[in-house]
Amino acid sequence: MDTENDPGSENSDISKTSRKAIYKPTVEAYDQWAATYDSDGNFLQALDTIMMDQIIPYLFDVLPPAPKLVELGCGTGRNTVRLQGVPGARIWGIDNSHGMLEQAKGRCRSMRESLPDAARAETQEFALLDILSFQETESAWHPMENADAIVSTLVLEHIPLNQFFMVCSKLVKTGGHVLCTNMHPDMGAISQAGFVDPATGSKIRPLSYAHTVREFVTCASSWDFSLLWGPVERKVEENDLVKLGDRGRKWVGINAWFGVILRKLG
Repeated sequence: MDTENDPGSENSDISKTSRKAIYKPTVEAYDQWAATYDSDGNFLQALDTIMMDQIIPYLFDVLPPAPKLVELGCGTGRNTVRLQGVPGARIWGIDNSHGMLEQAKGRCRSMRESLPDAARAETQEFALLDILSFQETESAWHPMENADAIVSTLVLEHIPLNQFFMVCSKLVKTGGHVLCTNMHPDMGAISQAGFVDPATGSKIRPLSYAHTVREFVTCASSWDFSLLWGPVERKVEENDLVKLGDRGRKWVGINAWFGVILRKLG
């Protein structure tokens, strides 16, 4: 579940000034977005990919052999494919959008088939579950419990902090880790996740929260998570535009991303 198509940055021939946002439930919005999610020029998604190249090695360094890994909000599998190269890993990809999960399944299948047996994860499972409904569906989450690490990228924007950390606390073992990235609140104060429906030209937006970094760290601590890496806050720089594209230009000089790795203490 990634971010952003700002009102002034969507690629469309339809007048941007007359386009009004249509707010939809998160699941409905992402099911609709799934078909174009990986090809609509989302610059924050591209920035997150750049930063994940830097952050995920720190997580891999602290994993035990053959770890159990859970990705909360795996979306189309953009980062799930990174986990396929962890030898012996048992991976769960969780999302509340059927459309997104179907994209992720195909993407991860192709990656797994490209890797030799000794250099790939042991298993890859997917589950259609909603973090926001965890209390009502907790029994369905039991197979993901006692995880060595949780990965969640550009998802937190759609989830209250206490709900997110309650789920993490239930799933990750003591001494396990949580890697989390999110839209920076400086960007969230003036933008949010969304996309232009190519069929109608309408802006579609799900529910979003602009969590501050301080709120995130404070809430993590209240659930007995400590900082291992970060938080790192990332501005968009002029030289990023080669990889981010012109849609990142209006964000130059603005914090757009933050990331952290946490360790569960108890």
